[in-house]
Amino acid sequence: MIRTAALLLFCAATTLANHPVLVEGERDFDGDGLIGAAEDTDNATDRVFGTLTAALGALNGAANQNGRIMIVTSGRFPEMLLITGANGNVTIEAAPGVEADVDAVLAGAMGNAERQGMPGIVVNAPATRIITLRNLVLRNWAEGIQLLGASRVVIDGCRLENNRDHGIRVAGSARATITGCHVNATGFRVAPNVNNTPAPGVGVAFEGASRGVVAGCTISGSFRAGLLNVAAGSGQNVQVKDLVLFDNSPDLQGAVRPLPPVF
Repeated sequence: MIRTAALLLFCAATTLANHPVLVEGERDFDGDGLIGAAEDTDNATDRVFGTLTAALGALNGAANQNGRIMIVTSGRFPEMLLITGANGNVTIEAAPGVEADVDAVLAGAMGNAERQGMPGIVVNAPATRIITLRNLVLRNWAEGIQLLGASRVVIDGCRLENNRDHGIRVAGSARATITGCHVNATGFRVAPNVNNTPAPGVGVAFEGASRGVVAGCTISGSFRAGLLNVAAGSGQNVQVKDLVLFDNSPDLQGAVRPLPPVF
């Protein structure tokens, strides 16, 4: 009897691992009349949430830093997210045709000034995890996406606009695969009653012992460098392909190498 109960408990735990959850934007996807934070705690089994923070968390059947978070209706999400991959791989993505605006500013919301001094998404995960960010818009943060530690991250089809210091910052020994992204107007943010001075205002930066690939991306209108590589590796650490750099200052700072063709 005890063995049977233990087996059932184990099976229940494993079936919940790495499961998908859905996030509503500003439309009632599941028809229960609830959106936003009210959707986060209404039901422990529907796996539908109203905020990204709750969907990434551990309560009410959420992903618990292990699973796929799919945004299923367009909306604005004034939320700073920390992804640790503590329990497994994590994917956060907007469904095709969905506009998921992860913005530090939402008119009338609490905390707008504080959020503008924060990074939008921070990934600090072990090298045994893969974190994927896909089809997201990040605006008005100090740094749009910040990768730390030994994180291994795929950033695919994202748009990063009007972030003050960096659009994407890859630090530590993190590895980043950045594909199909638009990083625009980094360092050019205009907002009242906050510090808008860019420090430094770089589109995409590689630092420390980081490495990565930047392919099929446009980086434009940065206050400072569009693509900055000051990481160790003499330029061998960052590979590029089909990269458009325009109206940055300068477009490229530091050495990179072309991604070799695949036969």
